[in-house]
Amino acid sequence: MSQEGNTLLRVKALEEEVARQNIRLAQLEATVEAASRKSSKSSAQQQSSVLSTKDHRASVPGVVARWTKPVVIAPPGLEELRAKLVKRLGCEAFAEELGPTVSYERFKSNDPNMRFNWARVVGRRIVFLFDTVDQNRLFEQLSLLQALQGFAVPDAEDCNAAWKSYVMAGAYSWGRASHITVVLPWYRPCQMERTSRWHLRDGKWTNGDPEGQWLDVPTAQYFARLLSTPGSVPPLPGPSASLDGMPLSPLWRPPLELLFVELHEELPISHSVSDLGATMRMERFVPYFLERFKKADEYAGPANTFVLFPDLGAFKRNNESVLQHLKLDGDHILYIKKTRVGESVSREEKLFYVQGNGEDCELTSLSPKNHILIIDDFTNSGSTLFGAANLARKMVEGEGMISFSIYVTHMLAAYDPTTVSGLLRKLHDLGPSCRFYTTNTIPLTTDLLQGESQVQVLDIADFLAALVMQ
Repeated sequence: MSQEGNTLLRVKALEEEVARQNIRLAQLEATVEAASRKSSKSSAQQQSSVLSTKDHRASVPGVVARWTKPVVIAPPGLEELRAKLVKRLGCEAFAEELGPTVSYERFKSNDPNMRFNWARVVGRRIVFLFDTVDQNRLFEQLSLLQALQGFAVPDAEDCNAAWKSYVMAGAYSWGRASHITVVLPWYRPCQMERTSRWHLRDGKWTNGDPEGQWLDVPTAQYFARLLSTPGSVPPLPGPSASLDGMPLSPLWRPPLELLFVELHEELPISHSVSDLGATMRMERFVPYFLERFKKADEYAGPANTFVLFPDLGAFKRNNESVLQHLKLDGDHILYIKKTRVGESVSREEKLFYVQGNGEDCELTSLSPKNHILIIDDFTNSGSTLFGAANLARKMVEGEGMISFSIYVTHMLAAYDPTTVSGLLRKLHDLGPSCRFYTTNTIPLTTDLLQGESQVQVLDIADFLAALVMQ
């Protein structure tokens, strides 16, 4: 078909979608108008209705989600990623003069003053890019997540009463999203997934005392529970209508899933919300990266490529992916042994691999023609990553310089521009034969890497688009 024919088809499809949306808005307005004319049910009936909840939430999306595109929302720190994801998913776009879907304003006191366009989200599948980097936005985002699971839309007539009487009169309709996917590109509390016993000795904390009287608060688990908390019930005496065609009695709540990208420890987090009915999805970007790495022109091939993990934990998380995607022999997948006590970390200055019988074996030498790919899930200062590179360099026998690629999914860099600069200095010290790869899960730091010739920031928009549509 000619390009002109394809363009005409796309234009026709857009016109049809606009027409469908106009019909949908008209139906919503008619529902609200009809609900405002209905007589209120008795207080006892309403109380029974709105408090009758069969489950925390449904397992199947609402009916409207079957024929509409998702709505993608995000706080300011992830707005660029949101715009890319909207394009990848072919979502509906709104002109600037029509206002934002979510407005993140503040009062003069700096308290949140949020608004959202209920007509755009009611009955729709929502993709919520959740920012855990900006600590000042956490309460706003959690509040919005609650609102999307159930919200009151006052009848138009209550405008005359300054929107103050609709609750007691039951003069409102109840709206909800049909399905919510909370995407966490980076989960900031991820390292606090378990509890240790601590002891205070000479003013210093140690977790090496079995009789320690202090415990960690495993914030990674508890924040996941906050994200998974079901929405509230409608205020009494209850709504007069449902805007999304889903039941009010028992109260229907939309399914909710949390989608984590390269989570540090998966099992403790997934189990921590097992009683709340939320779906937990743990997705890894490393396999996606390995496929791209293997297809690059400079790939050294399985015979000359070694993958090095900075610790045993990273090895266990990603060993199978390396075997599957790069087809390396077991003695080409290395790791470094390290131990941690409190804030102190020590490592052995040796490289190990796991033999077929499960025993550890030391690798004693490398060749200048080898290429070392170092992989980890996140980095703060880069010391672990570049320390691993310098250790591998010491193992080289013969003339010549070994080359490196360093990959880390999340570049924290302590969320500090000075730390980013320090990491780049370490990269430059390794020479131009060292390449650094990361993703844009933390734009606060990766935006500072633009223009660096030895750095490539991989966009996760395509990766996320494929995941949320599964």
